[in-house]
Amino acid sequence: MKNILKTIAITLLIATSSCDTEYLDPNSTLEPDVVNNTDNLVRLINGVQQRWSTERTGLIYTSTHISGLNTDELRLLNPGNLGENEILLGGDDVSGSNELLINMWTNALLTRKEATTVIDAADDVSESTSVSGSLKAYGLFYRALAHGTLIQYFESIPLEIVENAEFIERSAVLENVISDLNEAKDYIDAGLDASITADIFTSVDIENSVNALLARFNLMAGNYDAAITAANNVDLSVKSTWEYDASIPNPLAFWFGSQNVTQAKDLTFGLPTDLLPDEDDERIPFYITAEDLEAEIPNYQVVGFWSDNTDEIPVYLPGEISLIKAEAYARNNDLANAVAELNTVLTKTSTTDIFGLGANLPEYDGTMEQSAILDEIYRNRRVELYLTGLSLEDSRRFDRPGATETDAERNRDYYPYPNSERDNNTNTPANPSS
Repeated sequence: MKNILKTIAITLLIATSSCDTEYLDPNSTLEPDVVNNTDNLVRLINGVQQRWSTERTGLIYTSTHISGLNTDELRLLNPGNLGENEILLGGDDVSGSNELLINMWTNALLTRKEATTVIDAADDVSESTSVSGSLKAYGLFYRALAHGTLIQYFESIPLEIVENAEFIERSAVLENVISDLNEAKDYIDAGLDASITADIFTSVDIENSVNALLARFNLMAGNYDAAITAANNVDLSVKSTWEYDASIPNPLAFWFGSQNVTQAKDLTFGLPTDLLPDEDDERIPFYITAEDLEAEIPNYQVVGFWSDNTDEIPVYLPGEISLIKAEAYARNNDLANAVAELNTVLTKTSTTDIFGLGANLPEYDGTMEQSAILDEIYRNRRVELYLTGLSLEDSRRFDRPGATETDAERNRDYYPYPNSERDNNTNTPANPSS
């Protein structure tokens, strides 16, 4: 880890072409120059957002492609893309030298490092509790996002920024993520300072995003009541997105458009034959176009939020929030409320969803049994949340057949630790067997 963090070297101010917002490039930050004033911390927050959501090395690309190739959401067009090809093959073909894993790990740790820099420096740059609290809210959000994303792909991760940091197991990591988000929520509830929010990229709605992540990670942790409470605090009429322009393009649209890396595999969304989407589900054409259907291998193409370089990518979807509540109710054996939330997703249309993502299907008419309702929730999560990077986590949580089981629905359960970490941290655990 120490050598990864040494990549933070010199200060560079950059302005995006779409607005006047400035950011500090986190890959080239000289920390003493950053922490001495509020403006630099704001620019650093913007830099972290840019790194997270852009480029082929960022977490939007890596999480989508690792999960998508693992769980059959995506097909590989060119096996010469060695990192993606190893992820597609899965099993022992994936090693700690895989570039997607290294990029995910490195950029998540850098995100965590820079977010922590903001948190630690916030009280020193201003006597205003409103200003310092606002800075901390954003720092805590990105730190939680970094840890919460990594733990979906690795069995354990380090939480401390120290040499030879100890690796922390999954439940403790999720507890830490939830703690950071709750602290961020406290600062947000106390009121964010306009002098801070005015200069931070506005496409990410911090209040609703923190509540959405609280719902997401409490669900993963098995805190079902807390997940429902957090989900109820999300305003489903408000968009929160990663924003792009011609100079900083949507990384998935850019690479899907290249026709040289990946594309949609088919119209199944990686689901098994007994859980295939309803043919009338309007989310299918929203996400995937199917050309040359009479061909032996039709030309399936990703559309949705990734058809143009300037398309915005949602931080979370309204449908995710409803499905979180449906699952939490179902796991609490409150089946009536589970079905009510499930029906919200099944019946919503392109005009009632803020992103135009509607299934427009009849209400659930299956048996009122927990297992059947959970199967239907899983089906809808895989369709509704296509290419959001959540499919691997969902596959494990719903106890779908794992990498070494008959009729496997994923080709790995967790991933090897990157060599970049193992070479610099003697506490790096043994790699998982599958």
